[in-house]
Amino acid sequence: MKLHHLLLFLFSALTAALPAQTTEPPLLNNKFSVWSQRLDMSAYIGQKYRLTVAIRAEPAKRKAAAQAFIRNEPPEGGYQNWTFMDNMNARPVRSQEWQTYTLEGRVEKDAPWLGFGFLSLHNGAFYYDDVRLSVEAEPGFWTPLPVPNGDFENESLDPWQQTSMGIPARTAGAN
Repeated sequence: MKLHHLLLFLFSALTAALPAQTTEPPLLNNKFSVWSQRLDMSAYIGQKYRLTVAIRAEPAKRKAAAQAFIRNEPPEGGYQNWTFMDNMNARPVRSQEWQTYTLEGRVEKDAPWLGFGFLSLHNGAFYYDDVRLSVEAEPGFWTPLPVPNGDFENESLDPWQQTSMGIPARTAGAN
C-alpha cells in the first residue's frame, strides 16, 4: 500500500513539472485583431451573398478603426488562401454612432466557403452586432441564412474565433 502511495506521489510530482501541451494558437503582436467564422456556401455556387453588420467605434487615435470583411475561401482554408476579399479598407468605421454596413460577393465554385468577421485596427473600443447573411435566390429577392451567434447573445463568443490571415491566432499589442 505504501509503495502505491509513493508511486502516485512521484507520478504527481513529475507530471506537475512538465509543461502542459496546448492547442492554443500562437500569440501574435499585431496592429489589428480579427474575429471570424467560416460557412460552407457550396449549395449557393454562382449566387450573390450579402453580409450586413452593425458597427460603432471609439478609436483611441486617428488611424484606429473598425471594419467588417468577407472573403471567398477554398474548403481547406489556410494562410491568406482566398480568391476574393472585401475588408472595408476604403471605408473604415470611426463613427461612435451605430450604423449598418453591407458587404456583397458571389459564391465561387473553387472557393465555396465564406470567411467573414471583423477587424479592429489599433487601439480603441470597437463594437459589432446584428450580423446577418443572405443569398440572392432570385434577382432582387434575398433569402436569410443563419449566422451562429450573429447577435452575440450567447454567454461565450463561440463559434467566433480569433484569427490572423485566415488561420487561428491570438492577438496582443494592437497599438
